Amino acid sequence: MKLLSLLLLMYSVNLGVIITLTPLYSESLGADKMFVGLIVSAYAIAYTVSAPLWGKSSDLFGRKLALSLGMLGYSIAVFLLAFASDPSQILVIRMLGGLTDSSFWTVPTALIADMYAPQERGMALGKIGTVQLAGLIVGPFLGGILREGLNNYSSIFYICSALMFSTALLVFFGVQEKSKVYSKGVESSSETWLKFRDIAKKSFIVTYINMAFSAMVFGVLVSQFIVHANQILGKEYLVGFLLTSYYIAEAFIQPPAGKLSDIIGPYRATLLAYVTIALGFFILTFASSLMFLLIAVVIAGLGVGALYVTLTVSLMDTAPSSQRGLVSGFQNIAWGAGYFVGPMVGGMVATYSVSAPYMFCAIAAVIGGVLTLYVKSD
Repeated sequence: MKLLSLLLLMYSVNLGVIITLTPLYSESLGADKMFVGLIVSAYAIAYTVSAPLWGKSSDLFGRKLALSLGMLGYSIAVFLLAFASDPSQILVIRMLGGLTDSSFWTVPTALIADMYAPQERGMALGKIGTVQLAGLIVGPFLGGILREGLNNYSSIFYICSALMFSTALLVFFGVQEKSKVYSKGVESSSETWLKFRDIAKKSFIVTYINMAFSAMVFGVLVSQFIVHANQILGKEYLVGFLLTSYYIAEAFIQPPAGKLSDIIGPYRATLLAYVTIALGFFILTFASSLMFLLIAVVIAGLGVGALYVTLTVSLMDTAPSSQRGLVSGFQNIAWGAGYFVGPMVGGMVATYSVSAPYMFCAIAAVIGGVLTLYVKSD
């Protein structure tokens, strides 16, 4: 677990560097804002489509192999960025990156779920979620330092590619993968699969909807909130401070939220997370100063982080080990769909009122809580 966490952190930091510098690199090659958005969208689409494929591959051929291959593929995509000479080439390369990067967000969930008993699984999944997010906190800052120090995008891509390539090899040769079947009996039996299929008709669908809700509210924060906060504060570095605070809150809460889910169950933990989200966005509707904006985004970050890990625990506890990779893949599809819808709907309602996107998120939290109660009622 410690080695895996360290390697995932190393990879995530480099990922944060690439995510931050790619739009700037595209712009330096002549891309306008619309084309920069198209590059991001192309990456997101490729990511969403490939997530269940990586998950199913890990079910069939092993978690470690699928994870290391995805990392190797992404390192190659980063290496190719150094040779791009126009934005259209970056678009194609980022699509390749999306196809391979989804393994990093899909396979570790199933890998950790295989390693731990149900009563320990929530805490373990929370720690992995924190590790993955930590890189996205550190990466952008490190990317800015490298850009100032090296003054050359290609050199940065070479460095990141080499580190990611090395990380992939260390995952394959250094990480110990436990048996995919943790619990008693053979979970891939037809009897267990039928039970899994019956549960999926209701519980899984609602959990995926809740996962989409978590991505929707996150999408509003990283789109409409950025604009709104900048209008209030007028200083970009303060907006950056607020976003960093959000990410820290989301990362910090995941291990304790996972542990809480182990103790009180994922349904109660999910309801508590939705209450926290609703409170955060309710405060945002009235916030007009740095202090209240900070309080609101931290509360929202705690809620979103807690919701994500409790939903993940619920999925991994319910799914047979032989299907966890596929389930994790569909989890990422649900997240991707919500991330697409959230900014779009938030932008539409923002034309009526600057606080409307936050009310939309609060209402989504209430609906998610009701759906969770609906599942629990059975």
